[in-house]
Amino acid sequence: MSALRKRTERPDPRIVTKRATPAGDAHRWSTDTEGPSPTAQADALGATVLAYLITGPLLFGGIGWLLDRAFDTTFLVAFGVVLGMGLSLYTIWLRYGTSQAPTPDGRDASRAGAEPHNEENP
Repeated sequence: MSALRKRTERPDPRIVTKRATPAGDAHRWSTDTEGPSPTAQADALGATVLAYLITGPLLFGGIGWLLDRAFDTTFLVAFGVVLGMGLSLYTIWLRYGTSQAPTPDGRDASRAGAEPHNEENP
C-alpha cells in the first residue's frame, strides 16, 4: 500500500476576504452583497499605485534604451525614465488625486471628494 493512499482527503483551504457571518448562515457566500473588506481595498489601491510607479519608468526607460541602441546615443534612457516617472505620477494624480474623479457609470461627477475607482473598486 502506498503512502498516498493512507492520506485522508481534505478540502482545499479558502481565502476569506469578507467579514465573517454567524456559523448558521449556509448561504453566506451566495447572498452576501458586501464587497471586499476595507483592508483588502486599501491593499489593492496601494498595489495599483506601486505598479504604476514601477511600470512607467521601466517601460519608457526600455523604449529609450532601444532608441539609444538604434541611434547610437546615450541620453535617451535617462530621458525615458524621467518621462515615464512623470507620466506615472500624472496618471496617479488623475485617477486618485483629483477632486472630481470621472465616473464610468455616468453618475453625477460633481461630488465633494473623489472615490477611488479602478479595476478592483468599480
